[in-house]
Amino acid sequence: MKESSDLKALLQRAKDAGIETERREFVFQGSSVFYNYICLPNGKDKRRVMVGSSSKAEDLHSIEFERFVFLGGYDAIADLQKGEVEAAISPIGPVGPLTVARRLGLSAPPSEGEELESEEVEDRAIKSHRADGIRLEISRGTKELRVLTSRPGAANQLSLKLFFGEERGYDAALSALEVVSNSLFFYLDLERGVTLALRRALKKHSLNQLRRYDGNPVSNIRFPEFEYDSAPFSLYWYAKSARGMPLLQFLAYYQVAEYYFPSFAKLEAIRTAGKILKNPTFRVDRESDLAGLISAISGNGRVGGSEREQMKATVLEVLTMDDVERYFADNSEVAEVLERKNKLITDKAINLKRKDHDHRPDIAEMLYDIRCRIVHTKNDAGEFRSEMLLPFSSAEEQLWPYTDLMRLVAQNALIRSSSSLRPI
Repeated sequence: MKESSDLKALLQRAKDAGIETERREFVFQGSSVFYNYICLPNGKDKRRVMVGSSSKAEDLHSIEFERFVFLGGYDAIADLQKGEVEAAISPIGPVGPLTVARRLGLSAPPSEGEELESEEVEDRAIKSHRADGIRLEISRGTKELRVLTSRPGAANQLSLKLFFGEERGYDAALSALEVVSNSLFFYLDLERGVTLALRRALKKHSLNQLRRYDGNPVSNIRFPEFEYDSAPFSLYWYAKSARGMPLLQFLAYYQVAEYYFPSFAKLEAIRTAGKILKNPTFRVDRESDLAGLISAISGNGRVGGSEREQMKATVLEVLTMDDVERYFADNSEVAEVLERKNKLITDKAINLKRKDHDHRPDIAEMLYDIRCRIVHTKNDAGEFRSEMLLPFSSAEEQLWPYTDLMRLVAQNALIRSSSSLRPI
């Protein structure tokens, strides 16, 4: 966007109010595009509001954006001095905002023959209050919320509003929003059959990362030469579609790799058995040698060993050391995160400074540990652990680099197990 007089005035207005601004350059096919942002407070962090058009600049000029802060990881804004909070809400499941509005009594049912597309959420509200004066309301989102958290279809966006009647601190406002919304939405789920949630903000890494594209024309694509197993491929596409749900995405990618655990673990067992049998000192008539052979190829009494060992065998089978080095070289942001322990997610780390070291076992150990923290509280040895990865937690918001690494393993498992395309 070119720096028009409206934009310059807006950025100056933000600076005068002590609000940070930012200008970023994006390069696409050799051309540079610049975007400007206003950075509003979001707890200890900042959240950028893009000013990508003259109309957006005009919209921001028309509201008192200086009054607001964002709350947590939600599309939620608060005027802390006034003690007012507003959060966008979205239905969970295959229902749209208009259906939800009708069930809540915010929109009249369509008349006979009326086009559904022409409907709009009416300016109605459902309200409640508590004896101490705290009020809540569900109604159409305000202009301030629409401008600061703009999304497609924002005209029919519903929001939950809380009015405390006095100044509130950031942590207190966020806690109240979460506590009240959980209780209210549970009540509405039981009483009116409407399942709602606070809308999560779009994070920088919550979407699938865009892969590099060199601008080759479409005519240069190749006809497929290989085919892939349908069951794990369904899981792979499911992971790709689980945008904004990092835990679900990670588990779906993990299940792609898990599908191949038996076959890759057996390959490892075959190699181990071959090595033992080729040892000149091995004697088939010596029970201790046979017991050692069985123990080596069966792990803890199961062919292929424990799930942890099968994960390691799979990573070793589908990734080469060159694959790992190239991945971390091309994804420096991922490398930077995975080199440090993050106790919210895993106490495992990958020391990429160790040259000529095989990082693949470390990768397997890290990904298996995360999987265990998502699905249960016990590890392989049956020991209880308290650290679980939960939906909508701050840990989930930080999961994206680990999910991307899991994606790498899943993709290479599919590639490693592919076969030549059959005649069609």
